[in-house]
Amino acid sequence: MTDRIPRTTRRTALKTIGLAAFTGTAGVAAASPPGNGNGNGNGTDDSLRLFSEVAVDGTHEIATDGNYAYVATGNGLSVVDLRNPTRPEVVGSMTASDPAGGILDAKVDGDLVSLASNGGPGITLVDVSDPSDPTEISFVDVGHHIHNNFLADGYAYLTVNESGDAAFSEARTVVVDVRDPSDAAVVGEYRLKDDFPEFAMGGVSPCHDVYVQDDLLYQAFWDSGVVVADVSDPTDPQLVTQFGEAPGADGDGYTGERYLTPPGNAHYVQPSPDGDLVYVGAETFPGNFVDDPDNDDYGGIKIFDVSDTADPQELVRIDPPNADGFRTSHNFDVTANRLHASWYDGGVTVHDVTDPENPETLAGYRTDDTSFWGAKTTRSFTLAGDIGGGIAVLHNDRGKRESPGFDGSGSPDSPGMQ
Repeated sequence: MTDRIPRTTRRTALKTIGLAAFTGTAGVAAASPPGNGNGNGNGTDDSLRLFSEVAVDGTHEIATDGNYAYVATGNGLSVVDLRNPTRPEVVGSMTASDPAGGILDAKVDGDLVSLASNGGPGITLVDVSDPSDPTEISFVDVGHHIHNNFLADGYAYLTVNESGDAAFSEARTVVVDVRDPSDAAVVGEYRLKDDFPEFAMGGVSPCHDVYVQDDLLYQAFWDSGVVVADVSDPTDPQLVTQFGEAPGADGDGYTGERYLTPPGNAHYVQPSPDGDLVYVGAETFPGNFVDDPDNDDYGGIKIFDVSDTADPQELVRIDPPNADGFRTSHNFDVTANRLHASWYDGGVTVHDVTDPENPETLAGYRTDDTSFWGAKTTRSFTLAGDIGGGIAVLHNDRGKRESPGFDGSGSPDSPGMQ
């Protein structure tokens, strides 16, 4: 687990929503033709409201499937029933057995949940066929801490970030066959250095997160950008394309400033449902290197056109909200025409991405005592995970303009990869 930045206030009274924070989130990338985008300064005329809430101690990543949310809780899993969105409730929970620990990430596929152990050497597989009784099936030991993972079509994809001749030089995605979760086994891997040895030796290219859709594995390799591999044969991932690397990603080795500040820092990746676009969020920690950092110092979300995989093009960068405090991009969710984004202390925003070259901010939610790990969409709601505290169920015109009633633990002070 990483150290947390303590909050300056607690929930002893109603807090004020930072509506003015959500202005100017669409900026034009250098690759875009002049005149595209909304520019920095388009205001928002609406606010997300707190429709309901549920306390979940230890909240980090939220995964959803149908009427349930599956929440990584540091030491295990909590299951939240969303069938009545006015009263979401925790209906099941479990604590993962040793050697699991530091569970920040949960993913779900059908009746199976995988929990990534940032403080342990693998993933815990959980049977959620009865959401009220999540039951551990097995622990898959791959010999290294797992910061994030993904489940798709009977396989789990794990981020592994070992160092060899340079920091993170053995960064890779490990593929585990979980079709029989009681007898899961490693069957393949994609290793950055096999296709991009110079990037792997640059010292700032860990594999932070992964996403799988339509037999394509999208990997966020920090300063090396996004690497996409074909996993139609999960035992033998093959390079498809790479894009979005930082200048100097193949540079002179690890330093804290290179690692924690822009450019680069590809942290979270998700394709659009049709696969023609890829959204890439950057996570930066400029506070130790820059006095009074501004939005250029904090990580935003870039949209790439990958319809031609031989020539991916950056379309636009969505800037962080104009809010005081730690406001880098964190985890988000994408539909055909909406982006639901979290920004730690900067809150949660919803963007219309119908025209991906000109994204428009529709609404936002921020209080001075919340810090959001992720945002997910379900039905007409946005689920926002307040770190350590629980889930805020947000709606664009129904609910209250106030903070949740639970207490969270605050934002991290580093990416936390081990």
